[in-house]
Amino acid sequence: MPTAPKNATVYAAPVMRKLTELAPELQPSLRKVADFILRHPLKAATLTIEELAQETGTSPSAVNRLARVMDLGGYTGLKTELVVTLQQMVSPVDKLRNELEQRAGGEFGLHEQIRIASSNLGSAGANNPATTFEAFVDRLTKARKIFVLGFGNSAYLAGLAAATLTPFCADATAISMEGGNENAAYRLAAITDQDVLLAITLPRYSLDTLQLARFAMERGATVLAITDSPASPLCNIAEHVLFAPADHPVLTSSNIAVLALIEALVAGVMARNKEAVKLATELTESVMSYLHMPTGRKSPKK
Repeated sequence: MPTAPKNATVYAAPVMRKLTELAPELQPSLRKVADFILRHPLKAATLTIEELAQETGTSPSAVNRLARVMDLGGYTGLKTELVVTLQQMVSPVDKLRNELEQRAGGEFGLHEQIRIASSNLGSAGANNPATTFEAFVDRLTKARKIFVLGFGNSAYLAGLAAATLTPFCADATAISMEGGNENAAYRLAAITDQDVLLAITLPRYSLDTLQLARFAMERGATVLAITDSPASPLCNIAEHVLFAPADHPVLTSSNIAVLALIEALVAGVMARNKEAVKLATELTESVMSYLHMPTGRKSPKK
């Protein structure tokens, strides 16, 4: 049985690419099944047709119809494709979710969180081609202005991205901090085809983020997205997308992978900026008076 190349991303596999292409045009019940597979490819490969229907709130006939739309004959063909593509993968998050269900008190500890974080970080590394990352860095370094957008918990991540990009880019602004969606729209009104909008959204996706991203696209700006999977509606708007797996057995979504991608982008921009070392030194010196600096060991009392 053939296997996917080790250097291929999950979403580059033929079955996943086909799902990504078809998903926007599918009828609602089939779209639910497709979105579930895109978000949980390994888990989908392990389910029976009845279990997949139950997980997606649809029916076995809907699962079969999706497989036929994909020219896979039926569910057996779909499952075979998923298993071939994903047979070498392991999902610690799904394993942990099953473990938690067996715990009478529902305990959740630090080590569980570390396992989840490691899983999501590993998936982020496996699911994002180097070419996409380089395209992000290239657009950020060449932009006249960078507008960073995110609502809900993503607002804080957007603020962090803008703050850490600021010293090394022409201009970076988080537009979704104060004043809510109305003020964010005002701040975005001046965006042009020379600018970049970096949009961040995780499940449950913000409609305001989608609407403002679409506005930026219509104005000719480059839209870059950080989101969880090809099932995200932001993928239909953005020119380039980085995937930050957000699966968590307790929380609505995990932010760990998003933070890692933001740090990687800042480092990538810094590496491209020939003045980065000088800028970093000047920044450190400018805040030195506000920082605690060790003065050395005190002499022992006699």
